[in-house]
Amino acid sequence: MINLLSAATSTPQHLFKTTDLVGNLMHKLSPELINTINTLGVNQRYSALENYPDFLCGKAKQPTSSTTDLGVNATKRCIQEWGGDPSRIGLLIAATNTPYQMLPCLASEVMGKTHGLLSRNLRTVSMQAQGCSVLLKSIEVAQWYLAANPGKLAIVVMAESHTPYVAPLLRDEYLGFREILRLRKEQKLDPDQFEQQRLDTTFVIQSMLFGDGAVALLVGTEEGKPAFGPISHLTNDDPRDMNLLTMVSHSSHPFLTGRPQYFMQPSVPSRGAHYAVTTVKNVLQHPDSPVSDLNQVDDCLIHTGSKKILDGVCSQLDLCPDSSKVHESYKVLQQYGNLSSASTGFMLAEKNDWTGPTIVVGFGVGFTASAGIMNFN
Repeated sequence: MINLLSAATSTPQHLFKTTDLVGNLMHKLSPELINTINTLGVNQRYSALENYPDFLCGKAKQPTSSTTDLGVNATKRCIQEWGGDPSRIGLLIAATNTPYQMLPCLASEVMGKTHGLLSRNLRTVSMQAQGCSVLLKSIEVAQWYLAANPGKLAIVVMAESHTPYVAPLLRDEYLGFREILRLRKEQKLDPDQFEQQRLDTTFVIQSMLFGDGAVALLVGTEEGKPAFGPISHLTNDDPRDMNLLTMVSHSSHPFLTGRPQYFMQPSVPSRGAHYAVTTVKNVLQHPDSPVSDLNQVDDCLIHTGSKKILDGVCSQLDLCPDSSKVHESYKVLQQYGNLSSASTGFMLAEKNDWTGPTIVVGFGVGFTASAGIMNFN
């Protein structure tokens, strides 16, 4: 068994309320689109840009931190809060979907900024562009290492800085999806105009949904701590699911000026719920699972895709969205936004009481999902 010894988070210093961001753009957003933003379930989000509202209105971005900085800070805090000997750490696994630069990868960047803390001869693994379900995959990689190296520890870092990937909102008017569909039906938009306006509306939603933050988890094989396992995975259950979420490296969109661009298909909420439910059921049916039913689980920590996605997963798992089992999932979404790979790690870091089993669920680009039980032994 692999145990969670310590966990710590890191966020940028700049916190913005969703209502303030919307208020700054009120003259550009239709009432329907504002209503859509209000249903995302995000009350606030942290930003690596100190001038995020002005950046959305077209000003040059002013970053004060990066994905790398957030990952390094989370790593240092995690080891400090643990209080043990860092020389016991033999493996660093670092994952991100929003790297500060293409090369070197995040693990090497964290190593470069932790001289005097982490050993120079430990193993490093970078798991970049693995989507939102990478945390449990990273835990399994750590498990394989620890099984071969008794007495050693591993540290798993998830860091995301979505803000630099957001497009400024430079159009004079942004409409809701239903409004755009209505205009197409009335033949007021040709196919190219329809696709452009739908994409621009997506940019608005992404600017409000995704947040910046990092989490580090220190894991080992010491008893008396929460233990991971069993873990289940599912990838491309339907071949068409591969392109549910995609990103191109150089966008042709004029507002992105060649930067990466993220695409999400409308069926993501329903397919995400399918993947989450399937992996959860597989875990519960595993012969090594300490529980066989969600009624036996204290908490269900579900990736913060959006409120609509969380509601869909809860519905298919017969969980009440207002129940204590999923409170942390909605809370992290409200306070931090969609943190991609780091979302369930934030829930683990903020979980103080381990009186019974907890299930962790992540899903996203690939299309892939992972679910795992954590049990206090």
